Amino acid sequence: MASPQIIIVGSGIMGACFAYAAAERGCQPLIISGDAPDHGRTATATSWAWINASSASDHTYFRLRYQSLQRWQVWMQRLDGLQYSAQASYCWDLSPVEIKTTASKLTNFGYPCSILNAASLINHLPYLRDIPVAALHLPIEGAVEPASTAKLLLEASGAKIVSAHCHSLLASADKVTGVMTDQGEYSADEVILATGNGTSRILDTIGVDFPMASTHGLLVRSKPIPSMLSGLVTAPKYHVRQQPDGRLIIGGTFGAYDPSKGTGHLARDAEAQLNLIREAFDAPAPLELDSFTLGYRPIPEGGMPKIGRVMQNSGKLLTGLYLAVMHSGFSNGAGVADAAMDELLDGEASALLSPFWAN
Repeated sequence: MASPQIIIVGSGIMGACFAYAAAERGCQPLIISGDAPDHGRTATATSWAWINASSASDHTYFRLRYQSLQRWQVWMQRLDGLQYSAQASYCWDLSPVEIKTTASKLTNFGYPCSILNAASLINHLPYLRDIPVAALHLPIEGAVEPASTAKLLLEASGAKIVSAHCHSLLASADKVTGVMTDQGEYSADEVILATGNGTSRILDTIGVDFPMASTHGLLVRSKPIPSMLSGLVTAPKYHVRQQPDGRLIIGGTFGAYDPSKGTGHLARDAEAQLNLIREAFDAPAPLELDSFTLGYRPIPEGGMPKIGRVMQNSGKLLTGLYLAVMHSGFSNGAGVADAAMDELLDGEASALLSPFWAN
């Protein structure tokens, strides 16, 4: 049987994961994208790109994220150049009691995890000055470089990419049949929306409401310094990792950031975030601000991923359309795309994805 004609709208990390998962199954999707993955407007370009399952809120979500992490590991074995740029997480953004509880839970789930005391932690993080009593050590987690990872997956997929902005979905009765772009119409058997914060606008063109609860995140980059960190650190007031070029990439808490006071306020906050690292570490060179970006995390209302078929406001299910909206696309992307492509091509519901169905 011939493979279905698939259009993927979006070339960020979710679109790239879907493209590669489709290629693994012999499909060659068409990608419609108005922005490259490294464009400053995209969530991909402004991501810390942490691949983890330890921060999942319950066992159902943990299963999805752990399977995704394992799928990333498979892809890293298959694709030259796809690899962690920082490996192992060190986390003490929890109380000592919560660290013990979390370690016990993750161990029961079969997830590699241990608790490091202060003396052990300093062996892993020799430049750390502000040393906690205890920290979680999560050796299989890591981070990738966001834009280059998306680009590598897109290139490996062999998918054709059309540089065009998607204006609307095309639909007939209860089926989506393609997309309308500023370059014209494109028809498909299946349209996969991997459009992050643009999802609500696109679904609105066919009369479907899709509430979002997205939040801002400020990321700060230092100028390059000698090697200081090989892993990722999440502390109560900051998270930090080091890129291969020597730059530190620093965020504040994982909660919402309020950018309402303007660019000058952002610059002051960026310097304040960098100062947290100056205070917490004896860096091997002076830390200077290089740049900062304000990202917008694509979070569906309710906080959990929304995946799969979409229900019309009338209550009827739309065919020909598949949705994948979530944060984090890096933690979830490989596993979601892999399971979703099986669901699309085989017609069998995925037990992994069904708790997160958009309908």
